Amino acid sequence: MATTAISAAITALGGTASAAAASVSLPAALKGTTLVSPAVVGYPPYAFLTKANKISGIDPDLSTAIGKPLGTKVHLQTASFENSLLGLQRGTYFMVTGSDITAAREKTLDMVSYLADHYEFMTLASKPALGTKVSALCGLTISTVAADSSIPVLNADSKTCTSAGKPAITVKTFADQGSSVLAVQSGQADATTATVTNLGYVSKQEPGKFRLGGPKYNYVYIGIATKKGNGVAKALAKAINVLIANGSYHKILAKYGVTDDAVSKALVNPNPTIHA
Repeated sequence: MATTAISAAITALGGTASAAAASVSLPAALKGTTLVSPAVVGYPPYAFLTKANKISGIDPDLSTAIGKPLGTKVHLQTASFENSLLGLQRGTYFMVTGSDITAAREKTLDMVSYLADHYEFMTLASKPALGTKVSALCGLTISTVAADSSIPVLNADSKTCTSAGKPAITVKTFADQGSSVLAVQSGQADATTATVTNLGYVSKQEPGKFRLGGPKYNYVYIGIATKKGNGVAKALAKAINVLIANGSYHKILAKYGVTDDAVSKALVNPNPTIHA
């Protein structure tokens, strides 16, 4: 996900919490405070702006729904992914959705799993299909989102290419996935990479224009990042599991056609290694 800041506008979306008693308790330090979560728009179907400039997507819907078992409202503020994580550390946000769960992130953050996904590549359908081996990427320019977990993977793949005497992979980063896709359309990049959930959604918006393929990699849990040790992750996992049990979670995923990414239970700091 992204790097440059997008205009900030705090918005309370639909599905606000009712006056009923909370079924999940927040840590004492957060009780009575305004809970703000960033919406990293430009990354459909996780988060994006509609033509009416309304924040929409899996993450905004889930963030809002989480407020119900917590007994409070969750306010949304548009931001880039990079600035979201910085805001989390500063205390601007109490959580950051849409974060790939990695071993490195679990060292400094508490992570809550809520989707399972993997990465692929997307090219123009008019271009030759990518092969499924890393060697198919050698010499190509790949666009991705700044601070995304795909970057170290691509850099490692590039070293594999050069060690074999083949051209390096050029990685170009952009503020959001929309810009990354535009790079492919304009010829600035040969392919873009992101989660198959994201790329599948993008490709369906313009049938026949794009092709998914290339090496599959980075099987990951998509999670919510929280400050290490402040107790928020435990409360969020409980809240998501309430939503799983009452069906709200699956309704959100069905709305965006990603029910295959569902998890049976939200976990705090799960083993980040998922096998195909």
